[in-house]
Amino acid sequence: MNCFNFKKINLSKILPLLMVIILLSCEKIFMEPDASRDPETVFEDIWTFADRHYSFFEYKDVDWDEVYSRYRGKVHSGLNPVQFFDICADMLYELKDGHVNLLSSFDRFRYWEWYLDSPENFYYSIIERHYYQDRQRYIGPLEYLDLGQLIYVYYGSFANTISEGNLDLLINNLSLKKGLILDIRNNGGGNIDNARRLASRFTEQKVKVGTNWVKSGPGHEDFITEDIFIEPHDGPRFDGKVVVLTNRRSYSASTYFTQYIRELSNVTLVGDTTGGGGGLPAFRDLPNGWLLRVSSSRFYAPDGLNIEGGIPPDFQIDIDEEEAFANEEDPIIEKAIELIMESK
Repeated sequence: MNCFNFKKINLSKILPLLMVIILLSCEKIFMEPDASRDPETVFEDIWTFADRHYSFFEYKDVDWDEVYSRYRGKVHSGLNPVQFFDICADMLYELKDGHVNLLSSFDRFRYWEWYLDSPENFYYSIIERHYYQDRQRYIGPLEYLDLGQLIYVYYGSFANTISEGNLDLLINNLSLKKGLILDIRNNGGGNIDNARRLASRFTEQKVKVGTNWVKSGPGHEDFITEDIFIEPHDGPRFDGKVVVLTNRRSYSASTYFTQYIRELSNVTLVGDTTGGGGGLPAFRDLPNGWLLRVSSSRFYAPDGLNIEGGIPPDFQIDIDEEEAFANEEDPIIEKAIELIMESK
C-alpha cells in the first residue's frame, strides 16, 4: 500500500501557494458587495418595518404609501452613508413622533418639536436658589424639600429606579403633612414600572387608568387591547392632597404616569400639557448595522383621550421667565402650594 509521505512535503513551496488562495478568497469576500446592505434594500426594510409596526398612522393622518412614493426615488446605490441617512431621517420625520429614532455610528435621528415650540415652564435655577437654598435632601432619585405643612419632591427621570424603600421613606415622611407637590417637569421618561410603582402609593382602591393597544399584525389597525389598572400598594400609602407639576418636556413614561395618577381622586395637575410619547417602542436591527425604533402601541384614557398628544393640566400656568427671576418664584409651584393649603 502506498502511503502519503508527509516528510517529502516542501513547506517552503506549499505555504506561499496557501497564502495566495487565502488572499484571493478574502479579496472575494471584501470586494463583492453585500446586497442586503445597499441603500435600496435598507430603505425598503425601514419603510416596511414602520408600515407593519408603527401605531399612529391614523391618529397623525399620515399616508405612508404616499410618503414612500416621495422618498423612494431619492434612494440609489451611489449615495454615501450620510446622504442616505439624511433621506431616511427626513422620511421618518413625517411621523412627527419623539419615539421614532434611527441610530447609526455617526448620527442619531429624533423628532424634537413636541416641546421645542412650547414654553419652557421650568427653571431649575429658580428652584435651587429660591426654594432649596441648599436645604434639600435626597431619597434615592428624589429631591426632597420639607416646606412645613407640605413636601416638595422633584423626580428628574423615570430612568432612575425608585425603590420600595425610597417610597416607604417618602410616604412615612408625609404622614403628618397636608399634601405633596410632585414635580416631573423636564422628566423625559424612562422605565414605566417606576411610574406604576409611584402611582400605587396614592390610591386606596384599584383604579382603571386606561387601555393599552398593542400592534398584533401587519395592518395599520391590527391591535390587541388590555385594560390597565393601578392597585394600591400593600405598604405605606398617602391619601392626602397630591399636586403633580408637568410641562411639555414631561415625556414618555412621564406622560403615562400623569395619566395613571390623574384618575386618582386626590390628585390635581398643574403646569402645561405633557409632551406625549404614548407609544411603547418596537426595534429593528437593520442589515447595514443601523438601529430603527418606532412606536408600536397606543394608550387611551378611560375618557377616550389618546395620550400620544399629551395630558392637559387641571390648571394651565405659563411662566414668564423674566418675571419669574425678578420675583424669585416659580408660579407653577406657588399655585400648587395654594391648592394644597386651601384644601380641607
